[in-house]
Amino acid sequence: MVRILASINTESVKTFVHKWGLLCGGILALVAIGICVAVLLLMKKKGQAKSEGEAASSEICKSMDNGFFRIDIGNCQGLGERDEQQDAFGFSPNGKWKDKGFLAVLCDGMGGLDSGAVISNKLVADVIKEFPYSFDELKEGWIIDSLSAEIYSQYYGRGGTTLIITFLKDDKLWFASVGDSDLLLYRDGRIYAMNQRQEYGNHLLMKVVDDALSLDQVIGNSDAPALTEFMGAQHVEPDYSLRPWQVKEGDVYLLCSDGVSDTLTFEEIRDAMSHDASECAELLEKGIIEKNKRFQDNYTAIVFSIKRVEVSK
Repeated sequence: MVRILASINTESVKTFVHKWGLLCGGILALVAIGICVAVLLLMKKKGQAKSEGEAASSEICKSMDNGFFRIDIGNCQGLGERDEQQDAFGFSPNGKWKDKGFLAVLCDGMGGLDSGAVISNKLVADVIKEFPYSFDELKEGWIIDSLSAEIYSQYYGRGGTTLIITFLKDDKLWFASVGDSDLLLYRDGRIYAMNQRQEYGNHLLMKVVDDALSLDQVIGNSDAPALTEFMGAQHVEPDYSLRPWQVKEGDVYLLCSDGVSDTLTFEEIRDAMSHDASECAELLEKGIIEKNKRFQDNYTAIVFSIKRVEVSK
C-alpha cells in the first residue's frame, strides 16, 4: 500500500483529494437534508395526530363551576403503535357550560374500515354543533340516529366510529353510547361500568343466561369482539341512561376508548380514578406506556371529577 501511494504524483493526489472532498460533501449534504426532512415529517405526523384527536377542542378548560358543583377536567391521548390517530374528543363551548350544561364526547374510529380518523373527528364536531339539547331529545335518539345515517350516506357501512356522549346539567348527568368505548364511574372507592359494550360477545352471553350456549362457546368465539352497533350504520340503537343520573360529591367519570380499557385492568383504572382528574389522566397514560403492549391501539381518555361548591352565607 505504501508503494502505491508513493507512486502517485502530487497533482494526482490533489485531484483525488478535491474530487473526494466534493463527493463526501455532497453525501453529507444529502444525509443532512434527509435527516431534516425526516424530522419535519415526524413533527408533521405528530402535529396531525394531535389536531385530529382534539377535534373541536383546541384549548381545554381544566375546571368549571356550574353553580352546583366544580367540575375538574383531565385528559390524555396517544398514538400507540398505530400509524394514524383515529380517536377524537371534544367538549361543548366553555362559555355555555354554566347555563347550557357540560357536554363531553369521545369517538374511536374503526381501524378496519375506511376513513376512521375523518369520520370520528367530523362526528365529534357535529355532536357539538347540535348542542345544546335536552335530555329528552337525546333519549329519543333522533340526533344520534340521524348522524349515523349521514355517515352511512357517504360510506355505505364501509366506515364508522364508536361514540360516547355525557351531558351534565346542574346536578344531573345523561349519557349515550354506541360501540365498545367505555363510560366508567368511580364512587366511594368502587368502579362501575355505566354503559354496556355493544359487542357480539355480550349478545352471546345473554344466550348463556338462557342456557342456549355454554360459557366456553362464548369465550372461544372469535367474533365475540365484533361490534353489533356503530356510528356509520344506516340505523343505530344507542345504549343510554333511561333517566338523568344523580351526580354526587366526589364522583369521578371516565370516558375512554378501548385502547385504555383493553390495556389496563379495572383495578389499575380504579386506582388512577381515586386521584384528581388531571393526575388520573396522567396515571392512565403512564400505565399504558409502561405496559409497552405489542400493537397498542390509539388511546384517549376524558376524566372529570365532581366537587360540591361551597355556598358562602
